[in-house]
Amino acid sequence: MQERYLRERDFHNRSFADGSRERERRVGVYYSVSSSFVYYKQLLEQKTNNASVLEYGCGPGSSAFLLSRRGATVTGIDISEVAIEQAEETASREELGNLYFKVMNAEELSFDDNSFDLVCGSAILHHLDLRKAFAELSRTLKPGGTALFVEPLGHNPAINLYRACTPRLRTVDEHPLIMRDLKLAGEYFEGVNARFFQLLTFMAVPFRRFPFFRRLRLALDRCDQLLFNHIPFVRRYSWQVVIELSRPKKR
Repeated sequence: MQERYLRERDFHNRSFADGSRERERRVGVYYSVSSSFVYYKQLLEQKTNNASVLEYGCGPGSSAFLLSRRGATVTGIDISEVAIEQAEETASREELGNLYFKVMNAEELSFDDNSFDLVCGSAILHHLDLRKAFAELSRTLKPGGTALFVEPLGHNPAINLYRACTPRLRTVDEHPLIMRDLKLAGEYFEGVNARFFQLLTFMAVPFRRFPFFRRLRLALDRCDQLLFNHIPFVRRYSWQVVIELSRPKKR
């Protein structure tokens, strides 16, 4: 475990330190046709009123700043010291006083039980040992609290081929979620809700510079949701999932 932790830390330290945007350049085109992050941010905004929030995996571009500006008291954690330094600089520059950052392993939180109304994160769970992460989430969430995450899925053969061809864009230890990972969450939470995104919407990518792109993307996104609703089995082949965990099982 320690070796995995060090590999993850060093990878992200290098990524933040050199200001590399290779990943954003390579995968940004695919994010442009996905509404998963829009949905994720909408859910976050609904739950931030005077909330105590923990964000898993933070940096200068994290959601912590948005949540802080909306009145939440936010603690952001990351294993990358460089990410935390940059986040602190951004918070200081924007004069946000209800925002705190700590270098911390998400699998071994130092917070007390029942500390947070909301825990959130973007593309972070698939870097973690899920049993340890779910246990810590359940422990530190208040009984009425919620955990929200947006994560990649690992069932689609075409997406997995792309991942295999671009190893520099990711760490060797990350593992896009599969359906049994969502089932595992049920061992730690009474409420496990998942909404899936991006299957047919990939067809909009070649048209992203055309005037009709937005209408095409929205239409394909609606088709995706109809498909996922009526043929649940194909959900696993989507690219991303927004997970909402509630009613933590206290042990």
